[in-house]
Amino acid sequence: MSIPAPASISIHGIRLVNLAMDEALAAIEAALAARQPTRISFVNADCINIAAVDASYRETLASTDWAFIDGIGMRIAGRIMDQPVRDNVNGTDLFPRLCESLAQQGQRLFLYGAQPGVAAAAAEWAQARFPGLQICGARDGYHPAHAEAEVVAGIRASGADVVLVALGAPRQEAWIARNMAASGAIVALGVGGLFDYYSGRIPRAPLWMRRLGLEWLFRLIQEPRRLWRRYVVGNVVFLGRIGGDWLRARSEGTLARALETRRSS
Repeated sequence: MSIPAPASISIHGIRLVNLAMDEALAAIEAALAARQPTRISFVNADCINIAAVDASYRETLASTDWAFIDGIGMRIAGRIMDQPVRDNVNGTDLFPRLCESLAQQGQRLFLYGAQPGVAAAAAEWAQARFPGLQICGARDGYHPAHAEAEVVAGIRASGADVVLVALGAPRQEAWIARNMAASGAIVALGVGGLFDYYSGRIPRAPLWMRRLGLEWLFRLIQEPRRLWRRYVVGNVVFLGRIGGDWLRARSEGTLARALETRRSS
């Protein structure tokens, strides 16, 4: 059984699933019900910048099943390119909804990645709020490369239906592409820093800032030395890339109209 392909748009050559949050959750539920292996990424402006210079990551994003649209930068890009973005479908907001759904359906969740203790603390948060949720494992991402096979075997032995991978882009997407089949999971999601928030290691922006698309600014204020390049330089570079795409699209449209006029005259 296969499920219908969701509607999509393209930003800087990357195909993105253009759904509202509720629809994204429903699509995941349908994939689980159909037992259809599904790889999911959340793509923000920083991901687009990485993909522009990392061919391997770009290919991995192109091969992922669903790339959800994450962040205010992507919404701005959609407006510029006349491809309106329906919603900010980010992993952090999706997580509690996904946990509730998994608890109701009796499906099993594994949390992998982040610093030692962080995945376990995020699992504790989820278990406390969704008592029926079956969390079948939590493991940090700090281990030697040769231990990867052991991690994958552990996920498979746990019987996980869903695995959240928090290694950061592009590592988490590459990990999922290599290991999802061997892990036995039906759905795998690359979730970046999600565990940091739910473990309490990093506070999240107030709701009013999130609604205004200013969560990036809150993060920058928290960790300016680590994040200034990503958010200050990176946002400018991203908008430059999108501006270039807009100019090319406009130029190509003008040329196409000129050729059509010449043929009809």
